[in-house]
Amino acid sequence: METKEFLQNKSKSVNWQITFKVVTIGIIAIALLIPKFMILSLIQERESTAGASKMEVMQKWSLAQTVRGPVLVIPYIERNFDSHEKQMTEAIKELYILPKMLKIDGEIFPQKLYRSIYETVVYESVINIKGGFDLADFDSQKIAGDDLMWDKAKILVAISDLRGIEEIGQLLWNGKPVTFLPGMENPLIGTNGISLDLSNLSSAGFPANFGFTLKLKGSESLKFAPLGEVTEVMLKSSWNDPGFEGSFLPTERNIDKTGFQAQWKVLNFNRNFPQEWKNSEYKVTDADFGVKLVSMADHYQKSFRTAKYAILVILFTFLSFFLHEVITKHRVHPFQYILVGFAVLVFYLLLLSISEQIGFNLAYLISAIAVITMIFAYSRTFLSKWLDSIIQTLILTFSFGFIFVLMQLESYALLVGSVGLFFVLGLTMFFTRKINWYGE
Repeated sequence: METKEFLQNKSKSVNWQITFKVVTIGIIAIALLIPKFMILSLIQERESTAGASKMEVMQKWSLAQTVRGPVLVIPYIERNFDSHEKQMTEAIKELYILPKMLKIDGEIFPQKLYRSIYETVVYESVINIKGGFDLADFDSQKIAGDDLMWDKAKILVAISDLRGIEEIGQLLWNGKPVTFLPGMENPLIGTNGISLDLSNLSSAGFPANFGFTLKLKGSESLKFAPLGEVTEVMLKSSWNDPGFEGSFLPTERNIDKTGFQAQWKVLNFNRNFPQEWKNSEYKVTDADFGVKLVSMADHYQKSFRTAKYAILVILFTFLSFFLHEVITKHRVHPFQYILVGFAVLVFYLLLLSISEQIGFNLAYLISAIAVITMIFAYSRTFLSKWLDSIIQTLILTFSFGFIFVLMQLESYALLVGSVGLFFVLGLTMFFTRKINWYGE
């Protein structure tokens, strides 16, 4: 009877010890969430600093560029009869005419600028623009031929950041050179740009052909507006990671290690404005399309995503040490759990600081090796066997490797992560199925 009572008391003591240890480990894991959130905040702060530095460089170089044009604008006299004053009133209005054909052929020359340790992608470009205009249907616009002010006709080209203009050639209008003038403000086309006067224009000059070359600096992206009845754009660059954005995607694209080449073809039926209109009936600022020079070295975003999984890595590590305690009856002190947990968190600080210098992938490898080596060496001080330390280290290595794979997958990260956790849980159940938790 005494032996049975002794065994029952011992069993209760073991149960209480296991329960207490599980609760203690849980409290430690929850407490480690505080430094985890501090690390996440630090990553966001560094990313904000990098963004501010990047914007400062872009402001001094030139911002993202959007080119819209050319657009032919012909003023005309609009006559209306005022029934109250019993007289004819006159007002000067504008007729906007878009090209019949617009072809744009451009090459982008990217480069990287640095401010301290922060990188900014900028570019120079050479853009050849050509096409032609047909004579507008004045009857459909209800404009009399005598009311057209041909001597006031203008060509407008909107350029979003004028500081980026390095060189602009003369416009060849039906083979005759015409020089551009600085300045253009028209909310229907753009707030910045260049223009030129076609004072010798007349209806006899149509159909008219045009062409000019523009050398333009910018940063991040280059876009155009589909102003032609048929707009064809061809862009190429040595940048091998383009992002196509805007209202239209390329009809053809070729991307390899040497760069990219993309072609767009947009019809007037694909957009929400006509080839000609009067006054402010339409605007062309909502149909831009083009390419963005994506920087894959976005180590801040990857570091932030990686740090979100910190508690998962900590739990995996704590679980492996706890199961080691249960199986081998070799106790691990809560303070040792705390030090191991902090070592895992230090991994994310190392990853952030090193990735700013050499990039994410190599920084991940160096940080993981450093932390895994440190935890292995530390575990040798309180685990009795080399094999036990090796097993704990392999579990931590698997955790870091699993998270790294998730970072690379992006689109399939949730699927692979869910399946991976399912198998980890299944393996844990399998290896712990014969443990006598109650010590009976």
